Amino acid sequence: MRYKTMTHTRRTFLSVVAVGAVGLSGCLDEDEPVEEEPVDDDEPANDDDPEEAEYDFEDQPEDASPTFESPEDGATVQSPVEFVVSVEGADLIPAGENEVGAGHLHILVDHDVFERGETIPGPSESAEEDGIYHWSDAQTEDTLELEPGEYTIAVQLGDGAHMAFGETDEITITVEE
Repeated sequence: MRYKTMTHTRRTFLSVVAVGAVGLSGCLDEDEPVEEEPVDDDEPANDDDPEEAEYDFEDQPEDASPTFESPEDGATVQSPVEFVVSVEGADLIPAGENEVGAGHLHILVDHDVFERGETIPGPSESAEEDGIYHWSDAQTEDTLELEPGEYTIAVQLGDGAHMAFGETDEITITVEE
């Protein structure tokens, strides 16, 4: 009996839906044309409108290059170590924003660089434990506390979603006590 009740209820529901759909279709006037906004193909797209401007990672420049200004390669330094980086071929913007030709910096301490398009792990305590430091505010300088020893340091660009692009610069430094 339960099966018959469910079947009857299902049939009633489907009938109501079908009648409603037919009723709604009669409300539409198919003779009235739909007005569309005219499109001027000669007019450039509005890149200021986020809905019209689309971000495509593939358009990120391959030759954008961050460079260590200080410390110099081979330098012996004290901790905290001040790093200063310059960037050519890309603008710096805060993390989270995606814009072609722009990104933010990542400092990699004794960590392999990321291939183009690979996602650099986001800012977290575990990322820093792995030697990945995010300069998420579009800064070009910061300090790091490093224990005494020799380090290989790389700087790499990432887009707003931390996808690696551009070239990298790498230095070796020795931190003294």
